[in-house]
Amino acid sequence: MRKIFTALSLTAALASGQAMADQATLTALEAAGVTLSAEQSAAILAAEGDALVAAIGALVASVATDAAAVQAIVGAAVSAAPAQAAAITSAAVKAAPTQAATIVSAATAAAPSYAAAISSAATAASSGDAGGDSGAGGTGQSQTGSGVPSGSGGGGSSSTGSPS
Repeated sequence: MRKIFTALSLTAALASGQAMADQATLTALEAAGVTLSAEQSAAILAAEGDALVAAIGALVASVATDAAAVQAIVGAAVSAAPAQAAAITSAAVKAAPTQAATIVSAATAAAPSYAAAISSAATAASSGDAGGDSGAGGTGQSQTGSGVPSGSGGGGSSSTGSPS
């Protein structure tokens, strides 16, 4: 019985923490001067986890040509949810690829301890945007084949298993 009570208490605490985090994101966006429609505010407030990241991406997409607005959105969102800095950066870069430098700068300023993850997420999002471009960094080898068999289960009979 004690375990059930503890589990329920933990679940309630985690759920209320997420609701507070979403409110914190909405509050941070408003404090940064980001103008939100009623629908955008409701989407941010109701979202959690990946849905929150997607909602931030949609906000960035709606102002993709306005560098100051993109910077304000990303900076506010990352400061409110620093553990999601990489995911927010990725969504923002995909939504506004021409603003990638602004996005990385804003995210890094808001969460400097996540700078490496932010940079990696931006690079991955940018190269993902380019589709099949293999000239991005001289890593065409990892995109064309890694030598790891991709077939199903065991066997080990792939001819690409060892380098030649």
